[in-house]
Amino acid sequence: MLINGSSEQINALRADIKIAAPYNVNILVVGPTGSGKELVVRALHQLSGRKGKLVSVNCAAIPRDLIEAELFGHEKGAFTGAATRRIGRFEEAAGGTLFLDEIADMPLELQGKLLRAIEARAISRIGSNKEQPIDFRLICATHQNIEHKVEQGEFRQDLMYRISVITLEVPSLRDRMSDLPELVRSISHQIETDESGLLPPKDSSSGLLEMMAFSWPGNIRELRNFLQRGAVLSKDVQIDRDVVRKLLRLPNIQLEEQKLFRIAIDKMPNDDEPEIAADAVASLEWSDQLIMDTLNGHEEFSLEGHIRSQEIKFIQLALQISNYNIAKAARNLSLKRTTLIAKIGKYGISTDAPL
Repeated sequence: MLINGSSEQINALRADIKIAAPYNVNILVVGPTGSGKELVVRALHQLSGRKGKLVSVNCAAIPRDLIEAELFGHEKGAFTGAATRRIGRFEEAAGGTLFLDEIADMPLELQGKLLRAIEARAISRIGSNKEQPIDFRLICATHQNIEHKVEQGEFRQDLMYRISVITLEVPSLRDRMSDLPELVRSISHQIETDESGLLPPKDSSSGLLEMMAFSWPGNIRELRNFLQRGAVLSKDVQIDRDVVRKLLRLPNIQLEEQKLFRIAIDKMPNDDEPEIAADAVASLEWSDQLIMDTLNGHEEFSLEGHIRSQEIKFIQLALQISNYNIAKAARNLSLKRTTLIAKIGKYGISTDAPL
């Protein structure tokens, strides 16, 4: 299967794909932009056993006045410019799979005809009164909240139910960050084997940790673009923490972070089970000017990503000073042991002491 990763979310998604693929039921794939919805669709088609093609249509990319002809085809003379008869994407997908990407952007006036085609498993070209049966498997995808579109009157409720007999949710990259090292290896291999002549960047442990601290709003697509950018701009340079920040065009907050952690360490009592004083951390804040400079000068600054980065670094530091004893680290952070274990798993943080 084309989907990389070994996180709990991805393992569950792969299992659902294998279960659903052989049955000719309509599937809706949802997830944020760039998370890999098209890979899920390809996997569904490959495992379906259908002999026809996978035919993809991006509903958001085709002008409203052309999408009906694109989907259903037209007869000669059906409208101005229709010099010949043309089959549509439904007919192209006969015996295979029709993939309607960004289905939430389907014009409302066309949704009724789409619903009819799904129910009857038949279509009629523009300019024809004759219906012809089509054997197709329908898969749709969207990054939008389609139920919200229904509430706003922009999407038919009956069509929503028709296309979502089964709904598969693709998690965002930040929700499966433990998969990032494997994704980096996979994408790097693709960069190396394609015909662009690029060599994948050389990653490092500090670089991977910095990547795992980033929120990746563009998900897998953004990660791929980042690694391609690294292959071009940082050729033969190891991708460490500083290079990652440079390639991601992140604000230079390293000095502030080091100050925060240094003071936190210095204020810890010298005993076998140190406890981080809450006021040692709470009293340290960015200056107003630094915040203003950051927000004004860096459009890609992510508050969520920064908070996530801080949490990861505190956990790593707590593990380090407790000699990777999770119970002691949890006490240092004033967390329950089970809560800390959950966070370690969520962020993919190593609990092995360095050799």
